[in-house]
Amino acid sequence: MVNRKGIIVYFQNKKIAKEVEALGISISYLNPKAGYLTGYVDAEMYEKVRKQLIKNKLVKKVDESLLDIETLGFNE
Repeated sequence: MVNRKGIIVYFQNKKIAKEVEALGISISYLNPKAGYLTGYVDAEMYEKVRKQLIKNKLVKKVDESLLDIETLGFNE
């Protein structure tokens, strides 16, 4: 079973979505008007992906989702 962690990325331009998917994040929701997307990534890769996203000029902020994915039953 793969342990996944939720991630929220606040951005300036929705073009960042392609780059986010290339890093291994599965996007579950994208709101270009509000400027954020939510998704999930493997728990072991979270810190590495987070650091890469922060370096990107189009990314304003990266947060860890407070919603526990295991309680939703997606890891079964």
